[in-house]
Amino acid sequence: MLRAQLKRTLMVPTPRSLAGAGRARLTRRRFGSNIPGVPMPPVPVLKPTLWALAATATILIGCATYDVRRDIQTAKRRGLFHNGTINSYDDLEAASRHRGSTRNAGPRSSPSSKWFPSGQIKTVLADYTDAEKLTLGAAALNISLVGASSLAPGAFMQHFSHIPLFSPNYTLLTASFGHSGLFHAALNAFAMLQFAPEVARSRIFQGNGSHFAAFYLSTGIFSWLGHHLATKLPSRTYRLDRFAPGLGASGVVMAMIGVWGTLYPDGKIGIVFLPGSYSVRDMLAAMVIFETIGLFIGIPFVHFAHGAHLAGLAAGTAYAYFDGKNHIWRPTRRSVFYWMKRLKMV
Repeated sequence: MLRAQLKRTLMVPTPRSLAGAGRARLTRRRFGSNIPGVPMPPVPVLKPTLWALAATATILIGCATYDVRRDIQTAKRRGLFHNGTINSYDDLEAASRHRGSTRNAGPRSSPSSKWFPSGQIKTVLADYTDAEKLTLGAAALNISLVGASSLAPGAFMQHFSHIPLFSPNYTLLTASFGHSGLFHAALNAFAMLQFAPEVARSRIFQGNGSHFAAFYLSTGIFSWLGHHLATKLPSRTYRLDRFAPGLGASGVVMAMIGVWGTLYPDGKIGIVFLPGSYSVRDMLAAMVIFETIGLFIGIPFVHFAHGAHLAGLAAGTAYAYFDGKNHIWRPTRRSVFYWMKRLKMV
């Protein structure tokens, strides 16, 4: 996740002109320079935080509603209920186990043709879980948006990057789909495809695409909210980053790494461009130290959104450690089913 450095300069009056003595003399200063007598503009905190919480709740409820409705339709279509009525959520849970959301055992079947025309795409993806299909779609979308950004770069940066001081709140979500270039998008897609399949098949998600979509979008919001709030910290660099646009899906990738590291602490992990493999515990500790140093002190020639990385890693780790499936996802599904029952939608 990269932060685009601003090259813009400001025309500001000198302290002499501010005092009203003589004609205003304009000097050129870069963003973040020490302007005597001019305080740093404040970064909003309350509104972005409330928006992030409301958006996350909306995403969670929306994904849970879609998942419950699909389970109901599947159960009725397969005739799992004799009278066509689902009496309780526990009955729906028992029926949903027949949906086959887990990954099929055995090797994937490959079509005989070398090429994959539209008629064979469904066959190619037949052995993938819904969560894995979502991962492939997200990676393809991120890369395709890089090409689309060349058509209108100004509009793209306005809607798919987050500037803590200026951007509207919805960019906390859309910034996870924007990237500064093809290499940036490809690197994030590569990292995502390394961890997402294992995370999607884990006991937390069990291949459920709706659950994984809620996790993907929510951790994207919280990672960029972490970047936003980090500009309030008394650090050497981040108090100036309130002017700089940030974009990328690395916060989501870090959340997946957090889930994977929590579920498989004894595993091994390799880092691109670095030889060998390392234990998960050591690598996670090294990543936290690296991001913390970058956040508070800064690392030369490294322009990462360290706050977003740390927030994403913390969100993923907490979701796995506190069993988000049983404490967040399933209670949300149960509440959605209750209200659908009350509204006679079931």
